[in-house]
Amino acid sequence: MTPSVTLEKVSKRYRGGGPRYASLRHDLSTALRRLPQRLRGRPATKRGPLALDEVSFDVQHGESFAIIGPNGAGKTTALKIISRITYPTAGRALVHGRVGALIEVGSGVHPELTARENISLYGQILGMSRDGVRRRFDEIVEFAELEHALDTPVKMYSSGMQLRLGFAIASHLDPDIFVVDEALAVGDAGFQAKCVERMTGLVSEGRTLLFVSHNLSAVEAICQQGLFLLNGRVQALGDVKDVLAQYLDWVDTKRQSRLPESTATRPSRYLQLEEATCHGADGEERYAFKTGEDIEVRLNFKAKVPVNRPHFSIGITDGRPGNLILCSMLVDGGAPERIDGAVTISCRLHSVPLLPRVYQLYCSVRSEQAFGDVFDWQPVGNFRMEGSVQGAGPAAQAHLSTDGPVHVQHEWEVRP
Repeated sequence: MTPSVTLEKVSKRYRGGGPRYASLRHDLSTALRRLPQRLRGRPATKRGPLALDEVSFDVQHGESFAIIGPNGAGKTTALKIISRITYPTAGRALVHGRVGALIEVGSGVHPELTARENISLYGQILGMSRDGVRRRFDEIVEFAELEHALDTPVKMYSSGMQLRLGFAIASHLDPDIFVVDEALAVGDAGFQAKCVERMTGLVSEGRTLLFVSHNLSAVEAICQQGLFLLNGRVQALGDVKDVLAQYLDWVDTKRQSRLPESTATRPSRYLQLEEATCHGADGEERYAFKTGEDIEVRLNFKAKVPVNRPHFSIGITDGRPGNLILCSMLVDGGAPERIDGAVTISCRLHSVPLLPRVYQLYCSVRSEQAFGDVFDWQPVGNFRMEGSVQGAGPAAQAHLSTDGPVHVQHEWEVRP
């Protein structure tokens, strides 16, 4: 079977600098500047950012395909090439079928025309007959929920109203290939759910879907196959769960690289933190663990002056406000009678139930009276939980890797 979409070593380089629109004057001046290079037999230096670099993939007929990656990875450029909004600098893009595209808010609609006129115009651009557009008209209006503004120029619409109109038109006028970019992010929660249902319905009808979104739960729930783009290059291609796992692994690695191993910066006239380290059950220093493993945190302090009964506390957070785990001598007791000079404080956490992502360690030390810090609460290090998420649900990988960070054993039961 012929794929609906094929990209063969597609590269796209945008023009760097110069006027927004081409002109003879600019072209002549550019040619004269490059003339010495050509006379010396050197190829002209390519200018402008390379948005895609030899990207190749196939999307089969009736398949839902996701393109994920950070901002600037080339996702939107790939969709624009597939939608024939722009063309590749090198390589080949083959598209078989009628494309309905929602690349950005307001795409596919003319701001000076009314919603009624836009529906008719879009259908004609796609090559549909007037009768065909007329048969779909009521369905489009009902989906967009814009009955009250049908004869109002689109330029008077809010961004959310423009999105509803653009999505309704593009998804209901019989596209063979439906292309959706991150534009859904501006819609309200109810409309987003409605759009997901519509996209799922199109795939079940045998249409092809290409979906770009930072909502990874939606990507995993809707799409079967995926592509991870980074700096315009293919990093992973295949089953969407595997691609999401590699993308989330890259996100965590990048975040951990931004966090220094020890970040204690607020000085204390009582205590100096020399080092904070993490260790496995065997005592070996490491900073990557699996869910359910023991983690030992060692804090190497130097007491500048003798400190009586200091109460040590450590906390673990995933970057959001509040602690996920708190271990404190204020609760457990066990504060040493006195410390003076170098001392190592060790806390072993058993069967840590945290899911894969990067976590930060915080620490503070309270005074003998358990009130007032002799070492302020502050970040002192980080570690990472790694490994694949086990789950059979439609959004297991994305949901557990970005939402609830704590895993507990549980089971479901449904009673009539």
